Amino acid sequence: MNVLNYLPLLNILYALGSVIVGYYIAKKVSSLAEHAVNKRFSPHQAMLTQRLMFHILFALFLINAALELGFNLKILLGTAGILTVAIGFASQTAASNLISGLFLLFEHPFRIGDTIDVKGIIGTVVSIDLLSTKLRSSDGKLVRIPNETMIKSEIKNLSYFPTRCAEIVIGVAYSCNITFIKSILLDIAKQCENVLADPEPKVIINNFTSSAVELKLQAWVKNDLLGTTKDYLQEAIKTRFDQEGIEIPLPQWMIHQN
Repeated sequence: MNVLNYLPLLNILYALGSVIVGYYIAKKVSSLAEHAVNKRFSPHQAMLTQRLMFHILFALFLINAALELGFNLKILLGTAGILTVAIGFASQTAASNLISGLFLLFEHPFRIGDTIDVKGIIGTVVSIDLLSTKLRSSDGKLVRIPNETMIKSEIKNLSYFPTRCAEIVIGVAYSCNITFIKSILLDIAKQCENVLADPEPKVIINNFTSSAVELKLQAWVKNDLLGTTKDYLQEAIKTRFDQEGIEIPLPQWMIHQN
């Protein structure tokens, strides 16, 4: 017969009520904890605190309900211990990701909303979970990166500082007047309202190739204006070069025939 037939109806109702009430209490308390943590720490720390608090509190109410239904606490703890060991052996990667997630929580090299670069993958952080970090790429794709990979990789936080350097590399012919071209590039940068006056924009010789002298324009802008400013500067450079009759040389290839 079903074991529930031997239990008083009151015990069953109490256990069921304990689960329902426990769920709402855990939900409410964890939400309050998230709100409190969010005032002093980052949003993802608050989010993880909320999840941990909810699962811990709800687990306590589930244990209470199980005891009310007549389950032996020692058996429950023993079963939980065996399951923990079994799961630990079966999911070492998950455990590693969990530990890595806790390291990210306390180190917080980035926050939700930051744009980061992980092994050439660039995206905006939309979620930092215990097992993985999720990014939204510029083309709208969701990228899931295990936290173990995150903790072992070089992470470039492109949003950490309020300003970034817009760098544009231009190749010009060896016969060109480098000083004159530098002055043109600086003039274009200074006329752009998005370019900051401090630090001042500058132009340096970046490289000597087989067909051109590479110049690099460096201009500092606000972080959120980097993309639009680079596009504006490149278009302005092309227009000005056409007006001045400055050609950008094509790469030269030499073919040797035996």
